[in-house]
Amino acid sequence: MAEDTEYKKLPVEERCVHKLWKARVDGYEEAAKIFRELDDEKSPEWSKFAGLIKKMVVDSNALAQEKGLEAALIFVENSGLAGRTVGDVMTGIVQKCIAAPKTKTKELSVQVALMYVEIEKQEAVVEELVKGMEAKNPKIVSACVAATTLALREFGHKVIGVKPLIKKLAPLMSDRDKAVRDEGKQLAVEIYRWIGAAMKAQISTLPQVTLKELEDEFDKLKGERVEPSRYLKSQQEKQAKIADAAATEDAYNEDDGEAGVEEIDPMDLLDPVDILSKMPKDFYDKLEEKKWTLRKESLEILEKLLTDHPKLENGEYGALVSALKKVITKDSNVVLVAMAGKCLALLAKGLSKRFSNYASACVPSLLEKFKEKKPNVVTALREAIDAIYGSTSLEAQQESIVESLANKNPSVKSETALFMARALTRTQPTALNKKLLKLLTTSLVKTLNEPDPTVRDSSAEALGTLMKLMGDKAVTPLLADVDPLKMAKIKECHDKAEIKIKVAGPKKEARPASAPTAKAGAPAKTTAGSVDPKPVTRPATTGARKVLKKPATVSGGATSAPTAALKAGGKPLATERELTPEELQEKSEEILPADILNGLVDSNWKNRLAAVEQLLGEITGFDVKQAGISQILIRTISGRKPGLKEMNFQVLKFKLDIIRCVAENYPLTTTTVDLVINEIIEKLADAKNGAGAADVLSAFAEATKLEYVVGKVLSFAFEQKSPKVQSEAFNWVSKSIIEFGFQLQPKTLIDDVRKGVQSTNPTVRASAIQLVGTMSMYMGKTLMMFFDSEKPALKSQIQVEFDKNVGEKPPKPIRGVQRSSGGTAGNSPDNEDDDGGAAGEEEPINMADLLPRVDISPQITEALLKEMSDKDWKTRNEGLTKLQAIISEARLIKPSIGDLAPALAHRLVDSNAKIAQTTLAICEQLATSMGAGCRNHVRNLFPGFLHALGDNKSFVRAAALNCINSFGEKGGYKEFFESEMIADALKGGSPALKTELWAWLADKLPGLPPKSVSKEDIHSMVPHLYAHICDRNADVRKNANEAVLGIMIHLGFDAMNRALDKQKPASKKDILAALEKARPNLPVKPLPKGKHQAPIPEEPKPKTVRGGGAGVAPGIQKSASARVAGGQDKPALARKKDEDIDTSPLLCANSAKNQRLLDEQKMKVLKWTFVTPREEFTELLRDQMMTANVNKALIANMFHDDFRYHLKVIEQLSEDLAGNSRALVCNLDLILKWLTLRFYDTNPSVLIKGLEYLVQVFQVLIDEEYILAENEGSCFVPHLLLKIGDPKDAVRNGVRRVLRQVILVFPFVKVFGYVMEGLKSKNARQRTECLDELTFLIESYGMNICPQSAVREIARQISDRDNSVRNAALNCIVQVFFLSGEKTYKMIGHLNEKDLSMLDERIKRAKKTKKPTPPPSVDVQAPQRHDSIEIEDAEVGNGCDELPPPDEDGTFDQAPSSQLLLLQQQLQQLQQQAQQQKPSGPFGLDSQVISEIERDWVRVDQMEQKPLLNVDISSLDEPIKVRPTRAGIHYPQEKFDRLISRQHYMQQTLTTSPSSTAGMTSGVSPYRSPMRLQHQQPQQQLENNIPNLADVLPKHDPQLVKVIKGVSSTDTLKARAAINELAAIIEAPEKQAVLRDYEEIFIQNVLAQFKNLSQIPSAQSVVVYQPLLSILYTFFHANILGKTLSVACIKNLMSALLNLMADPKLAVGDDSQYNKVINGICLKVLDKVDFTNLNCALIRLLRETCPEAKLPKFTDLLMKCIWRNVKMLPERSNELNYDAVILEVHEFMLALPSTWWQNRPSDTPMRTIKTILHNMAKVKGNAILQHLNQIPTHSELHTYLIRILKNFQKDGSASGIGASPQRAKEIASKRISHQTHDTVSQIFKLISDRDTKQQGLQKLYDFKQQNPDIDLSTFLQGSSAPFHKYIEEGLAEIERNQNAGSTQAPDNRTDVNYQNSGPDPDFWMDRLQYHMTGGAAKLASARSADDGSHMLDNKVVDENLCLNGMNAQKASLIKREKRDMSPNRLQHLQAKLAQIKKENHA
Repeated sequence: MAEDTEYKKLPVEERCVHKLWKARVDGYEEAAKIFRELDDEKSPEWSKFAGLIKKMVVDSNALAQEKGLEAALIFVENSGLAGRTVGDVMTGIVQKCIAAPKTKTKELSVQVALMYVEIEKQEAVVEELVKGMEAKNPKIVSACVAATTLALREFGHKVIGVKPLIKKLAPLMSDRDKAVRDEGKQLAVEIYRWIGAAMKAQISTLPQVTLKELEDEFDKLKGERVEPSRYLKSQQEKQAKIADAAATEDAYNEDDGEAGVEEIDPMDLLDPVDILSKMPKDFYDKLEEKKWTLRKESLEILEKLLTDHPKLENGEYGALVSALKKVITKDSNVVLVAMAGKCLALLAKGLSKRFSNYASACVPSLLEKFKEKKPNVVTALREAIDAIYGSTSLEAQQESIVESLANKNPSVKSETALFMARALTRTQPTALNKKLLKLLTTSLVKTLNEPDPTVRDSSAEALGTLMKLMGDKAVTPLLADVDPLKMAKIKECHDKAEIKIKVAGPKKEARPASAPTAKAGAPAKTTAGSVDPKPVTRPATTGARKVLKKPATVSGGATSAPTAALKAGGKPLATERELTPEELQEKSEEILPADILNGLVDSNWKNRLAAVEQLLGEITGFDVKQAGISQILIRTISGRKPGLKEMNFQVLKFKLDIIRCVAENYPLTTTTVDLVINEIIEKLADAKNGAGAADVLSAFAEATKLEYVVGKVLSFAFEQKSPKVQSEAFNWVSKSIIEFGFQLQPKTLIDDVRKGVQSTNPTVRASAIQLVGTMSMYMGKTLMMFFDSEKPALKSQIQVEFDKNVGEKPPKPIRGVQRSSGGTAGNSPDNEDDDGGAAGEEEPINMADLLPRVDISPQITEALLKEMSDKDWKTRNEGLTKLQAIISEARLIKPSIGDLAPALAHRLVDSNAKIAQTTLAICEQLATSMGAGCRNHVRNLFPGFLHALGDNKSFVRAAALNCINSFGEKGGYKEFFESEMIADALKGGSPALKTELWAWLADKLPGLPPKSVSKEDIHSMVPHLYAHICDRNADVRKNANEAVLGIMIHLGFDAMNRALDKQKPASKKDILAALEKARPNLPVKPLPKGKHQAPIPEEPKPKTVRGGGAGVAPGIQKSASARVAGGQDKPALARKKDEDIDTSPLLCANSAKNQRLLDEQKMKVLKWTFVTPREEFTELLRDQMMTANVNKALIANMFHDDFRYHLKVIEQLSEDLAGNSRALVCNLDLILKWLTLRFYDTNPSVLIKGLEYLVQVFQVLIDEEYILAENEGSCFVPHLLLKIGDPKDAVRNGVRRVLRQVILVFPFVKVFGYVMEGLKSKNARQRTECLDELTFLIESYGMNICPQSAVREIARQISDRDNSVRNAALNCIVQVFFLSGEKTYKMIGHLNEKDLSMLDERIKRAKKTKKPTPPPSVDVQAPQRHDSIEIEDAEVGNGCDELPPPDEDGTFDQAPSSQLLLLQQQLQQLQQQAQQQKPSGPFGLDSQVISEIERDWVRVDQMEQKPLLNVDISSLDEPIKVRPTRAGIHYPQEKFDRLISRQHYMQQTLTTSPSSTAGMTSGVSPYRSPMRLQHQQPQQQLENNIPNLADVLPKHDPQLVKVIKGVSSTDTLKARAAINELAAIIEAPEKQAVLRDYEEIFIQNVLAQFKNLSQIPSAQSVVVYQPLLSILYTFFHANILGKTLSVACIKNLMSALLNLMADPKLAVGDDSQYNKVINGICLKVLDKVDFTNLNCALIRLLRETCPEAKLPKFTDLLMKCIWRNVKMLPERSNELNYDAVILEVHEFMLALPSTWWQNRPSDTPMRTIKTILHNMAKVKGNAILQHLNQIPTHSELHTYLIRILKNFQKDGSASGIGASPQRAKEIASKRISHQTHDTVSQIFKLISDRDTKQQGLQKLYDFKQQNPDIDLSTFLQGSSAPFHKYIEEGLAEIERNQNAGSTQAPDNRTDVNYQNSGPDPDFWMDRLQYHMTGGAAKLASARSADDGSHMLDNKVVDENLCLNGMNAQKASLIKREKRDMSPNRLQHLQAKLAQIKKENHA
């Protein structure tokens, strides 16, 4: 028995594969238990069992198999790895389980299969089940069919694809086994349930008996509504919500009975066939035969092919369509015409949407052919055109339809109207825009009045169908002129019409969770059969009120059309009956006093004046509603003599004012206007009353219509001979267009204007030209076409006026029709709703309607087309040239171009590139000439454009791109995306095509309105996009990545993410990264209007439910907080009850936080720690918020699924923060918890906004000195650290800022612990950032916060795989080393050798770049805090020379880094401490006595600042000159030392950056240029502690800093002012020194301004570029500025300047003057700045920019700068720090090794770097090896340098010392003879032998004495360093023995490294200077002060005092270059030396 249970000790996974079946059963049961307990689908536990599941289901033991299936079912349901196992498991289930004898096994196997379907692996499941249907065992077959049927019943046809199942029905239903046949029958019935009649065609081949049985079963199912009973996992949550809302389903949607049934297109179930390959080869030849029977045979073959294969594969059917079209249009045999029509119909049906390319060519021909009377032909044509309509639209064919409706033949008109009626029954209302609707209706109304009754009936049918589709409201206003009889006919047709498609209604709003309470007067229910547009019920805005429309009243019995709903542009003008003189007399006497009437006709002008004055005063007092009031008043004024022929100008003025007032205040009709307008136009020429007349005309235009009045004015003006009237008329029209907007039909206006410009009178001509200028603002460049035929002189005048205005934005109209003619007819709310939006927007002028276009189709003859398709390319070219001439001559053409488009399509893919280029040019010309009509030909031509876009010749690609853009600009881009043309091109295109096409899509897609392109069309491109993101070609990958954003804007992230499922796992990662990268750039969609409030959920506790209960719809419950967002509608608000509104503040101040803290401590609630937030955490937070009385509306928004509500919450909280900080503190833990939930959301905009809000929150906490509680910190900081590894920079920067603030309100020791936890993350970027934070914390707070275990953990990261993690870990340990020293190695424990060497190298490098230690830090014990805080240097990191850009945290006007904040805080605490610690007791100070003493003192801040003299201090920076004095009087030693210290200090300030602390304490400017410490100088202890010179110099000036920062201002005026102010300082030599401490901040701000300017248009930026470049040039031209810039600063500056030179943006004008200036600046920089820093900066810039896709010109310019430096190297060698430059070169070669350059098109940068090395080696020779201290010997640089030196040795171009030109000459002159060479070789052999080595050394010494001129270094060049050393020491020993006491050393030329062993003339010169100064220091000590560092070889100008000896210059290890000495100088030195020797001897 013990053996039986022994297996229980084994692990579960081992039991599952045990040989004992009992052990396996036990293992399976245990596994099932484990699976049930695992909550996380991504748990690592799942992976242990993933490989075992397939074995469980095929277990040989029946019981074990059953248990295995149970475990497998739980695994599949819960594990994230289940998808990987589907293939193996389903194969096992089909083979072993599904037909098993045990029922439970069978059931479980089916459940596992269904569960796989549920986790969205349905395709794999169906594939395996279909394979099982082919098994030999009938039990397996029937079980597979049954399982498939069940899956289809439960999940529906959208999940389980029926296409592969239908194919299996025939073999299943004819199987021998009855069970299989029965199951097959059940499957057929189930498929029919889901797809209906569509499957009948698929089973037509079954036997009749079987068909009969199935038909009977099908009949039983009719009317049954099917819905899936089970959903995929991704759909379940959504379906649960729908189920919750099921109670309201019927109330909301009673007419949606058929909504669930979705018709399946039978074509979708067929496989496409390529019939082109099956067609006979002689098909086209036969079709051209003269014998009609042969032609018929070919058509019969085609018809049979098309009938047998209803679905066609995509291909090139252009030739076939053209052939059939030719038969239809040209063939005389009607039988063949009918057959061709039938074939065309079948072809259109087979191709479906893909026929759209050919539709535009076929429709006009078919409509034209309807003139045929034979019924069989007409029927065939109807079938053809109806089939074609499926692939096109009415909009695309509108021109052909309108043309056919205007045809002379009544049959054509009738059939066209009937075609429209049929087409409209299959059209969505949204496809007809207002313009198209108006065009079609107008055309049909014309045919409605035709004499032919058939045409009238057809037109009525079309109009009735249109009305049914669009609704009465849209169509009825357009039928205003139709008489009642015809209107009745249209209504009759409207009632009969049946729309055959389901009309897509407006998108429904999300339904509320509970049913709304019944409201009185709810809108009446519409019947299910109605197709009228249903009124959209707006929530809570439509109550029981009825809108009563007032009838439009027009005076005098005037008739008015129902125009309320029409826009001003389309409304008919109101008219009225003209009153007879008698009626007028009678009515005027009724309303006007007799004295006024008599006064108007009085002969005395004064009486007339009094009468009109009186009338003007009373004019507004009449009844507006009185019929004909305006006609009565105006005709009374104008009709009573003298009327408007009044001679007195004063009276006339009043009369005109009266008429204007009437027009402005009373309804006016055209009848009245017509009676007086001519007389008023005449008055325009009146000098005194012309302006009044113009105002009257404007009032008429406002009361009626501008277009009407303008027509009247211009027509009358040209009837007059008076030029004054004409010119004033033009002036008035020009003014009116500006005031009213362009509300005119320009056609007639242009004709009148042309008459005006051709006038002989100059005044008229000038006015007309001015009007042209005004029109050009609205009509653009096209307007100029109308004046091309004018004389050149006149044309030039027009052009001048045109140029003034073209491109100008037209002013906003200030006048227009404010009311309808009826006065109040347009004021109803319905009208406002319907027309409010449209009325405000003017429709853009469609120039296509205005311009006279030429129809060139008659000129496109068969001969021309034949010539274009000739075999000889020259003939083809001639044909194209002729076509070009035709288009050029016509200028503007109609879209009808016959068969030209297909012919051009063939030429676009011509094998001759020049022909293709010419064709592309013609197509571009067509687009320009045709205008918007070119869109009709896109389907024919676009595939050709795409083919050309992938051509290997660049000029063809460029032409294709221009052509595509022209078509897009003229006709829109929508057609490009139809018919999957782009997808087809991407599928099989060349890499060049893919590259160009993705680039074009990336450019165009983001700018297209989202709904302008069909989502389905764009979706077809997604698979190709994903494939190309992982393409082998780099350009294709790059451009595909760039196109992701454009496609995502149209499809959305979720849709694109779902499409990822079909991708291979290997490519998913790259694609997902591209999607995530593009996602943050998506435009944020605003919340729907009035939806700023999420529904408030029903509260669980009845007692807290407010009045209104559950019956109140959530859409109505809007809280007061929503008012903050301005989201409430006043009508809705008025109807709300007070109890429905939550008026409480967002956050309440209470003490609930203490209770929450206690609950968490006592473990009563969940601890806020999780990997991903689960539902219970969300619910917990919601409950806590409800308990804390957080505003309910805010809570609803917080927990809404839509991220836009979260943005709203953050916005509201931010607004609430300032005035409610106490409430924030009370609810801080809740806010922080909610924000941690947002960290796990995927929306970046919420994340970024949340971090911005957190920054504000913590700033408030810092200001209030609040300390976070333990639970607040622990629930927030760990989650915050998760986002520090976010891929987006904006998020990471935000997290860093928040973390730095957290340190100030939460103990940093605890923060350190959380950051250490972050190191365990799998995200490398998070580990890197955490290490950087640890470095910062250790640097800021010392080693007290870092335990030894933490150091060990950090050190482990050095061996990480990720390079950035390694670097960060090394930096952190280096920081520890700086604080702990050698103890660090003990703390880090054991490290492998590689990591240890990396650490050593990094520490060594960091030591050299480490800045001097700041003054001792001040430890301050904070009274409130337990931890001591040190005030330290505010700099982060050591030796970092990268400068923060001015717009980041490093700005100079704010310093938000934690150290500075800490510093401010501690200063405040110091002050508080000082106050608290006032001494008291017997020795306390008497405060009264002190105040008495200080009574008359003046405070420092109250003192007046005295103006200081402007002193030139530039001389302070000059080298010190000391003159020797006579009479042996020496310079005082003390003063001399002080000067030395000053000089040393000045050098230091140029190479170090003072810390901010030092800056504050000692007064040194904190803005002093930080400069990397390039050269280690010996630390000299000065005997006297002299205060440095900086104390004497002026302190930093905040005003000057402010001015400098003004340079980077985005306000151009402010920036230019700052530049001008600085220019005045820089240009004055005496003021330049002021800027010495501000050089870097100046350059930073200049760079920031460059960045600003790059983001604005060049026209605006040029005004700033000019002064900015000027001041930069002046800066570097100045004597003392720019010399001390750091490497980073130079790098950033050169990068900006070279980018400007490389970018053509500034190349404005003919000469590139800006480029010349920038070039000049670059040269100044190269000459001025430190030579070492310059070289380092340029090499670093090259390293950083090479991997990036910079402009090619940029890299070239950068390398030119480097080459220039290389040329200058021999001259400036003494300025160069070789160590620093070689280190930069080493880093370049590390980052971009030679292997990297092998795959690059050019390796010039690498060769440039090697040239630098070569030249440096050439200058220094072997001595350059002394500069490789920081370079590993295995590096590429080291190897290359050794190779160079060996080559020099071979070439004899370098010697042991520096190969200067002079030295090279010496070496060349001293060639060693063969004999000498052999002698030395023998000596070296002796030395090499151990026995004879001493003898050899002696011989070598003797040889050297005999031949002092021979350089032995050439013999030693290949030997090792120990051998060198041995020889040097041996020769030195011999020399000491033989010449005891002599100072002569062996010849230095034997020493390869040449360590300055022998004195040279400079040494003696230094010694001489030393003796002359009388110094007491020993020269030898100075010479021995050797620290291995290399100093700059600065030459001091003054020969009387050489400071080189004083600062250990002579002790350099490296031999410096000798200056060429003149003979006089040499003699002088020799004389001095002789004198010194003599003195010493004496």
